Amino acid sequence: MNRIPNLPILCFVLLTSLFCYHLELEPPLLIKGTLDLSDYSFHKKPTLPLAGEWKFTPGKLHLMETGDTIFVTIPDTPHWNSYNPNHKDSEPGLGIGSYLITIIPPKEKTNLAIDFTLVFSDCAIFQNGIQIGSIGNIYGKNEDFDRRPKQINLLPANGEPIQLTILFRNRFYQAGGIRFLPILGDTESLANDRDKEIFEQSLVVGGLLFLGLYQLGVFFTRGRIIGSLYFFLFCLVMALQVLTTGARSLFLLVGENSSELIFRIDFFSQYAGAILGLLYFYSLTKEYIRSYFIYALIGIILFPIGITIFGSIYTISSLHLYVLMAVITLFSTAIYLIVRYIRDRRDGYIYLGLSAILLIGCASNDIILSLLHKTQPMLLAYGLLLFVFFQSLFLSKHIANEILTAELNLKSAQYQLVQSEKLSSLGVMVASVAHEINSPLSAVIASGEAIEEKISELFHYLPDSEPIPRDSFPIFLSIVDLALAQKESASTKETRQTKRNFTEYLESIGFKDAEKNADLFVSLGIKEIPEDWIQILKNKNGKAFFALADKVVSVLQGTKTIHLAANRAIKITQSLKEFTHFDPKGEKQIIQISRMMDIVLTILNNSLKQGIELTTEYEETSAIECYPDELNQVWINLIQNSIQSMNGKGKLKIKIGKTEIKNKHYVYVSIEDSGPGIPKEIQSKIFDPFFTTKPMGEGTGLGLYITKQVIEKHLGMIQLNTKPGETIFTVLLPDSNDSNTKAKENR
Repeated sequence: MNRIPNLPILCFVLLTSLFCYHLELEPPLLIKGTLDLSDYSFHKKPTLPLAGEWKFTPGKLHLMETGDTIFVTIPDTPHWNSYNPNHKDSEPGLGIGSYLITIIPPKEKTNLAIDFTLVFSDCAIFQNGIQIGSIGNIYGKNEDFDRRPKQINLLPANGEPIQLTILFRNRFYQAGGIRFLPILGDTESLANDRDKEIFEQSLVVGGLLFLGLYQLGVFFTRGRIIGSLYFFLFCLVMALQVLTTGARSLFLLVGENSSELIFRIDFFSQYAGAILGLLYFYSLTKEYIRSYFIYALIGIILFPIGITIFGSIYTISSLHLYVLMAVITLFSTAIYLIVRYIRDRRDGYIYLGLSAILLIGCASNDIILSLLHKTQPMLLAYGLLLFVFFQSLFLSKHIANEILTAELNLKSAQYQLVQSEKLSSLGVMVASVAHEINSPLSAVIASGEAIEEKISELFHYLPDSEPIPRDSFPIFLSIVDLALAQKESASTKETRQTKRNFTEYLESIGFKDAEKNADLFVSLGIKEIPEDWIQILKNKNGKAFFALADKVVSVLQGTKTIHLAANRAIKITQSLKEFTHFDPKGEKQIIQISRMMDIVLTILNNSLKQGIELTTEYEETSAIECYPDELNQVWINLIQNSIQSMNGKGKLKIKIGKTEIKNKHYVYVSIEDSGPGIPKEIQSKIFDPFFTTKPMGEGTGLGLYITKQVIEKHLGMIQLNTKPGETIFTVLLPDSNDSNTKAKENR
């Protein structure tokens, strides 16, 4: 059973605690436009959001309240369209208004300031009728807007009430008015809070970029897994989103006059981040949903993304609410994919599930605060960083499994390719191998029939013969042993000459059936007739004595032939079995190259004996660590190519030895043929896949390509020297006992 990692839970608890900490302290509120801070201490809590009932005069810019002044609760009812009806020539949400509040300062001496975060609006701030700051230009129409957060320092109050008036003009956003509460606080604390926020954003952005670049490196170095690329782009876009929110640190990079650019980047990163997040999850869970559904959702968001780049600012802001509805659909689809992944308990589902829940929780917190028009505590940046961190862990595990699977599949495909080439080679050799097996089997059948015949004749001889005398039995055995000891069969010419000599000799000593007796001696394979054999032959049963020996010899020679033929067939089938061996694990073995070469030559024996003069020179070499079934294919390919280049007739020389190149020890195999050579213009192409000079249908063009791949897999080399009448392929394989080779393999 999987155990949930402690680190994600700890992070989730910390964020929850942070959220609860911010909620547990209830700050004082504005009541009827007045904020009483006479008993408030900024030393205990240095900042205070200006929440509560504000005085608001819609449609007018006045420093003082008028008969049209009303009370609005901020942030609960900030939308001023109901108080600010549009004229026929104005767009929804645009207009002007005046906000007024009275602050009774604290008794302790404090340098106060107000931190403003406005949404696409302009304002001018007055204290007791004196302008102390502004954001943008409330009287301008076409000027660039200012979107930077600003800190406005208040004038010393000297214990007197502070009358603050904010003249406000909404420029681009339909939901007009003050959307996010201004923060009142100690001047130094507000500045420190802003610097701290910038620093925290920098850490978050740095973490996002670091983890994103790591996955980009994974994408380029470990199999081009598309999920890693989507993850990198998601981190990049989310880093931009973090930089354009809160303290808006992006101003530090692009300059103070880049409000419109940052505005566009903000909305672009929101929409593009949703798309890339969905694509990332889809890359992990493609089997759960149809691709056309995903691409249809993405297509809907692509249109507003284009507007964020080329459209007007007002159009972007006015469409934002509708685009968010489509983004929620993407968000819901991503949740569905995550739930399916977790339910199936796939690799890394705990990391994926917990980090997704963490991100969803932080995003929900920020969405709720945004709907409540609050700015604290915003957790998305931290949730995003933790999400990306755990996703990197998840993705690393997921990619490792994918790469392992891909490597196993690739290794299997390589074996299948080698096996396919083996079958192709066997297709060429099948007639030869069939003949090789048929020959010993024919010998077995013929010998068996001969034994049957000779035994039958032997039993016919037994009634007419007397038991072999004890003193003649040694001669009987010597005749049998001498006949069986004949290793080479005499030629027809030699046999006729021997028979002629025996006939003349027997006639010279008075034998009437000299020719028949000569046939008997020739059948026994005897080349000289000792004197003591003549005495036995002259006896009454002498002829039956030698005839009996002939039958016994024939039976024994038949059994010997059967034994040799059976071993020959076993050797051929064993060689075929070893050659066609398929090892799905692909494990290395320690084996002598000469043994592998004998297997290959056994299989190709019939092709070689038809017209090839074969010479082998094997030096004593150490056994090497290799994949024998793959190397067997190398020898088959090279020898077959040599036989085919000589059209089945010529000289073939195979050498096995050891050599040293640049202080590295190698075992080499050279295969030399007397063929016409390889033309210079195609020498560079012979190892290319599917390149062949054979007629259509007679070659796959993969033989030498596989040969080179297998040799390089063994950290070896293949060399070619060719000229008319001599072509030499030399394969160099590292000696497994060489210390340099072992060090390279360990790396």
